Amino acid sequence: MSDEGWGKAATADIELRERRGGGAGSRDIAGAVGAQSMTARLWRFGPGDAMPLHRHRSQEELYNLVSGGPQTMQVGSQEIQVEDGDWVRVSKDTPRRILNVTDRDAAWLVIGAPPGEGITDGVRLDPETLEEIPR
Repeated sequence: MSDEGWGKAATADIELRERRGGGAGSRDIAGAVGAQSMTARLWRFGPGDAMPLHRHRSQEELYNLVSGGPQTMQVGSQEIQVEDGDWVRVSKDTPRRILNVTDRDAAWLVIGAPPGEGITDGVRLDPETLEEIPR
């Protein structure tokens, strides 16, 4: 980040980190440009990859399907189809997950605010009961 209150980074220079256990990977865009009041990650979901069902303690999120559509997203009790360029807003308490049930890679931009407690702001949920899964 510059001393003038802005930051710039090339996507290719931001490390692509896979989730523990494999699967989808993401680039911490917000961290790379020094954002302090939001999170922004560029996610890559390969065929068959899925995000764990979760909600957040404090973070509202915007999801944008950049490429690879149509894709499936579970929001609350519904599965919705998302096309390239579509935006989906999800409140902090609403269960959500991305499901790539296609044969192609998908790229998603996910923006959240406030940043919350980092990775621990997300609360994993049991898909059957919607009860919290302890970390």
